[in-house]
Amino acid sequence: MTKYVRCTRILSLASLALFAACGGGLPYPGLTAEEVYALALQAREQEDWDDAIQAFEFVLFSPGFNRAAEARLLLAGVQYSKGRFIESRSEYQRVIDRWPADTVAVRAALGVCRSLASLSPITQRDQAFTRQARLACRQVAGDFAGTVMGLEAARLADEMMLKLAERDYDTARHYLKRGLLDSSLLYFEEVASQYPDTEWAPWALYRMIEVFGRIGYQRDVEATRELLLDVYPDSEPAQLLLENGGA
Repeated sequence: MTKYVRCTRILSLASLALFAACGGGLPYPGLTAEEVYALALQAREQEDWDDAIQAFEFVLFSPGFNRAAEARLLLAGVQYSKGRFIESRSEYQRVIDRWPADTVAVRAALGVCRSLASLSPITQRDQAFTRQARLACRQVAGDFAGTVMGLEAARLADEMMLKLAERDYDTARHYLKRGLLDSSLLYFEEVASQYPDTEWAPWALYRMIEVFGRIGYQRDVEATRELLLDVYPDSEPAQLLLENGGA
């Protein structure tokens, strides 16, 4: 018996012992890895997520199982369907790390994007996951532009961008209400410059006109008014500006 075979058997026994310790006995007595994999696929089809996760994890610990890449990808998808987005992100990333040249890595990249987007919280909370999701989804959208997968990633990237813009706009309004004009300007300018394609950009310019007026920076008032009317002439803030005699 070679050293490699001995090590493989030891790992196999260790994994089986782990399953026995958790469940009180071997979960699939007498079944081959391929047969357990078939059970995993059936459980996934029936949306029995816990059973599917257990079966996929079992075959991934089984020595000699030759469909590990696909099983890992499906396990990630099941974790996502169960709402375990941190776990799904980790599993998708493992697929990318272990099989970077395989076609499963492409699908896993979108999985990372979707998992991070699902972790994105409401705008009142920290947006670290939102920023990560935007970067990941933009990467997939750029790499697979024009494909169904690329379009889905682009849609999610746009959603994340809109959320980030709204977050900064709300922060700017928060400072404005408290009379912290310089701080509010910083965030309004961030929205206008970093998220120009969102609905929040013209609103940021509109509020900047207000802030510049309160500070007494008339030149900046005129420049920002001109920018708003030139770049976003059909937006609601531009129409409000015209109605209020700002043309």
